[in-house]
Amino acid sequence: MAMYHLRVKYLKRGEGRSAVAAAAYRSGTRLVDERGGAVHDYTRKQNVEHAEIMLPEGAPVALSDRGVLWNAIENGIKHPRAQPAMECEAALPREMTKEQCVALVRAFARDMWVKRGVPVDIAIHRTVAADGGEHPHVHFLIGTRRFEPDGSLGKAARDMQDSPMLVQKVYALEKEGKLDEALMLEKDLNLGAWRAGWADYSNRFLADAGSGSRIDHRTLKAQAIAREPMPNLGLGYSRLRSLTGAMVERVKDFHARAFRNSLRTQMQAVEHKRPQLMAEFVALAREYGQKLFPELGNTPEKGIAHDR
Repeated sequence: MAMYHLRVKYLKRGEGRSAVAAAAYRSGTRLVDERGGAVHDYTRKQNVEHAEIMLPEGAPVALSDRGVLWNAIENGIKHPRAQPAMECEAALPREMTKEQCVALVRAFARDMWVKRGVPVDIAIHRTVAADGGEHPHVHFLIGTRRFEPDGSLGKAARDMQDSPMLVQKVYALEKEGKLDEALMLEKDLNLGAWRAGWADYSNRFLADAGSGSRIDHRTLKAQAIAREPMPNLGLGYSRLRSLTGAMVERVKDFHARAFRNSLRTQMQAVEHKRPQLMAEFVALAREYGQKLFPELGNTPEKGIAHDR
């Protein structure tokens, strides 16, 4: 079953992050950071299924080289606490082929960011999910600056950047279960449009692929689905050799919720096939309950006070 996940993160220079290093890691390549001279070699990284640079119209062809692109952005930004890039991470439907996933990712990146003037470095990974199946997902590494026709770095694309503090507040509210508040805050951010857009694009590509699966960016409550939300174990869960600390409780919670959701699904299937089953069960429970526990039939009389 296709699952929905989309999360935005910000790459902050003030936290010691580098767009060159991030690009090398996600694409599984070797890049040299010209600002500090560090070499980031991730050519041995596995599970990188596809990687490519998408440039806006009119951008210099030289920027299609990953090292040239991200070094141009890093070298062109002087502020010590700047944000040279942001990342959008999204789950890809298992029901789609590798080629269909690439087509979906290209279409989404083009319409959300590239058409609006910023470069996007896409990397598709296919790892192992918590349930043992495939976990295809994409990393969109998005430049926060537009380029001038002559190849020089332009001003920050502030119209496409949400406040990191507001985005983190949305995530915090969701974690606390305050979903309505999170939704109200999100709808005025780019995050809200990207989340809704990913569901729309994914569903169109699923339909084109002949799949009946669909995803929905809304909460389960908003969809009127009686199922508990599943906690995110993180992309690195499948690589853990042993569980320690908070991860032990997260995994226990994951399996407990999965078990309860499975029971709900089975019960719903039974109710659908035999709607009268619940009524029969209640009638039998009343009949045999009174035989086994006669005291259940002694209901309090009206007007008489009883201990509580």
